Amino acid sequence: FRPTSSVANLFRVPIGGGTAEVINGELSAFGGVATFVQGDNGRVVYVANEELAADAQVFSSGDLPAPAAAVLPGSRSVVVGDTATAFATMINTNSFPLEGCSVATPPGIPTDFFYQTTDPATNGIVGTPNTPATIAPGAVQTFIFGFTPVDIINPTEVPVTFDCVNSIATAPVEGVNTLLLSASQSPVADIVALGATPTNDGIVTLPDAASSAAFAVATVNVGSAATVVAGPDTGAATPALSLAICETNPADGQCLAPPAATVETSVASNATPTFSVFVTATGDVPFDPANTRIRVRFLESGEVRGSTSVAVQTQ
Repeated sequence: FRPTSSVANLFRVPIGGGTAEVINGELSAFGGVATFVQGDNGRVVYVANEELAADAQVFSSGDLPAPAAAVLPGSRSVVVGDTATAFATMINTNSFPLEGCSVATPPGIPTDFFYQTTDPATNGIVGTPNTPATIAPGAVQTFIFGFTPVDIINPTEVPVTFDCVNSIATAPVEGVNTLLLSASQSPVADIVALGATPTNDGIVTLPDAASSAAFAVATVNVGSAATVVAGPDTGAATPALSLAICETNPADGQCLAPPAATVETSVASNATPTFSVFVTATGDVPFDPANTRIRVRFLESGEVRGSTSVAVQTQ
């Protein structure tokens, strides 16, 4: 709002009540905010005499839309005191730079946490730990981040926070920008899994509402040897899909046994088993990548020790 009874500064105040805050910069003598408009993205554009007494300029204030963000892998399982690391990517889809961009974790998780920028071309570590970055318009910034648990953590979907000082924070999307984290007192399997779709874009596209497709899952067990049960699911969503999985021969991708709802296999430490997931549509599946996803989970004694996901749609 812009009061009419005093110098024409531009203010904002929380809808629920609170202290009014001046949005504009210092005005020139006899200057003021002439007009303003608020956009759907929360930014306010206004005309004011801030720098030159005679000439008004156009300014912009407020939080930019959130960056897009993703995390790989989707799950880590470590021993208390060891560090679980993962990679993250932030994309600035705005036409303004995003400043002070950082990676964080919500309070209440018993871990030490760090993040650091990496080179988007090589994923090599650059910069200094826990230092925010500026992301140019349309640019990508990659990070490595890590948790060092100080206590037991049952498998928990951690909503990693991606935020910049001039943007709103990225909303958590399970399987996209979250990390399923667990910590145990004794060694467990730690299955790092990555899904690969035929179009190489993280999306399984079925030609119609009565067709089938498949995608591959590559894994490496960086934890201890274990017997794991792998199975695909769609979580809380109920798309019109039928799913099956098989373990495959890494050399030729052929199933080692007929596809089924789940597959049980023994995985040695540092072993790299591969899998195929078969997807059959039983109706239309609209494109909703934040909610309609196929997630492949790897369970040891009922606890998730690895996870990856892809989006799915029918054309």
